[in-house]
Amino acid sequence: MPRAALPLALAAVALAGCGTGDDRAQVSATTQRFYAALARHDGAGACAQLSQETIKSLEQQESKPCRIAVRELGLRPARVTRARVYITNAIVDLTGDEHAFLGREPDGWKLSAVGCRFDQGKPRDRPADCEAED
Repeated sequence: MPRAALPLALAAVALAGCGTGDDRAQVSATTQRFYAALARHDGAGACAQLSQETIKSLEQQESKPCRIAVRELGLRPARVTRARVYITNAIVDLTGDEHAFLGREPDGWKLSAVGCRFDQGKPRDRPADCEAED
C-alpha cells in the first residue's frame, strides 16, 4: 500500500481550530458506523461511510467491488478515542494507535482514509500509511 501524505487533512490542521461539538459527534458516529459494519461483516454498510473517491480508489486497487474489498482490508474493530474537526476535514484517533480521516461532503461526513498509522514523530511531520484512502 503506498504511503499517503493526506495533504488536505493535514493542511487543515494548520489552518483551523477545533470544530463544533456537533461536528465532532457526527465524525465520531460516521467512524463508529464504519467499524460496526465491518464487525458485522457488512461490506455495503461499511462502504456507505466512505467517500466516493475512497470507494473508487479501493475498487481500483483491489479489482473488486467495495463491499468485498473493504472486508478484506484486515481492519480490526476499534473505538473512537478522540475526534478533531478542522473546517471541512477531520481526524479521528482510534484504539490500537489507528487513525481515520474524514471530509465534509454535501451529504455529511465521509471517511477519506481508514486504517492509518503514523511511524514516529508528530503526524504533521510525516505521511500516514493507510489501508484505504482516496
